[in-house]
Amino acid sequence: MTTITPTNPGWRIQLAIHRAVRRDVSRLATALAEGQEAPAAAVRAYWGVTAAQLHHHHEFEDTVVWPLMGERLGARVETLLARNGHEHQAMAAAMEEFDAVLSTMTADTGAASAALGQMEVAIETHLAHEEADVLPLIPEAFTMDDIAFFQTEDAKTNAANVFLPWMLDDAPEVDVAFFSVAMPEPVREQLESIWMPQWLQTVDAVRQVASRTSIA
Repeated sequence: MTTITPTNPGWRIQLAIHRAVRRDVSRLATALAEGQEAPAAAVRAYWGVTAAQLHHHHEFEDTVVWPLMGERLGARVETLLARNGHEHQAMAAAMEEFDAVLSTMTADTGAASAALGQMEVAIETHLAHEEADVLPLIPEAFTMDDIAFFQTEDAKTNAANVFLPWMLDDAPEVDVAFFSVAMPEPVREQLESIWMPQWLQTVDAVRQVASRTSIA
């Protein structure tokens, strides 16, 4: 797993999303642990946000980001990007299985916990591969104009009031500062006063008390 946050914006955004995914898997695992009385509706609501963000992220990568990398870098990334695509499919299948089990979960969390464990393996396998082999190619493949284009296009189908608090919840201060600098003041104000508090209510509902990085 990558431990150093690079300065390239495209790389940093990817790692911030990966961090948020890992955070959510960890919170869900705690909520579904043996002996816990996980509130099913709250867990499903929390998972719904995570699943939507993951599906959106992978669709955008598969249709916009990685095809452009393939055009720019050619045959040298063909195998890597093919592997990425297969791993996205494996993750999607594991997510569907977890979603199906979670949809019928009541007081017994055993089946949901097992499905989550299988999904976590698929997720971590993919994230580790991508961080080791694909993300380091971002500075070579994409210009700053490309990164700005990706952000603009992504925002058209991923609402800021959902994406920003999800990504920045429990983020390291350096990442909060990095993303906050470029925010228009009205967006920053809404994030601090409305969007983040609303998201943290969803977090609290699954009784996951995590350290939260202030955006103040």
